[in-house]
Amino acid sequence: MAKNTIGKWLSNVGRSRAQRPKRLLNKKIMENANLTKELAPFKTTISKAETAATALQIKTVDDLTGATELLGKIKTVGKAITQKKESITKPVNEALKNVRAFFAPLEKQWWNAEKIVKDKMINYQNDQIAKAAKETEKIEDKVEKGKLTFGKAAERIEAVTPQKNVVANSGAIQFRTKKEVVIDNEMLIPREYLILDMIKIRKVALAGVNIPGVRVIEKQTVAGITK
Repeated sequence: MAKNTIGKWLSNVGRSRAQRPKRLLNKKIMENANLTKELAPFKTTISKAETAATALQIKTVDDLTGATELLGKIKTVGKAITQKKESITKPVNEALKNVRAFFAPLEKQWWNAEKIVKDKMINYQNDQIAKAAKETEKIEDKVEKGKLTFGKAAERIEAVTPQKNVVANSGAIQFRTKKEVVIDNEMLIPREYLILDMIKIRKVALAGVNIPGVRVIEKQTVAGITK
């Protein structure tokens, strides 16, 4: 089954939408139409529930009981919607998981091979940049001593500067210089650039530990169940 699926996928690679088999498009349209029909009752029910929720007013205990009844019905519909959704998404997610696992070894080797080549390219380029810097320093020294004109110096500096673009038969590369931020001393960083670890703070504070600048408050929430 997996081979047939992959084969169908490969047969469509490079085709435009207009070139894809019409039967696949018709099948997709039919599936969407069937799904829309199946979801129609859910849509009707939840629309009524939303209208009732909007009009709801709770001023007495009886009103609260009525609201509880409404919440139970809403949660029942919610469960049904989730079950319907997962009946579609779970098989898809499982298939996606299997496909990823199938290609993972190949992708890992591909990534590793590309990384090895790029690392060696970067090492070579860094060596060339270091050599060029030394040569440039010598050239500038000669200019300062009057042994070399600015024009000749510019030509020589250009000659020793490593090339950034390389073209081959199967591809091309371009060396780019990017900036990275490195933290040398965390203690010197201003507070405005620090992010609080709310997960750790919440865990410690709820455990009863006193943290300066932090307090624990209580809020009411509603936990509904269905029967």
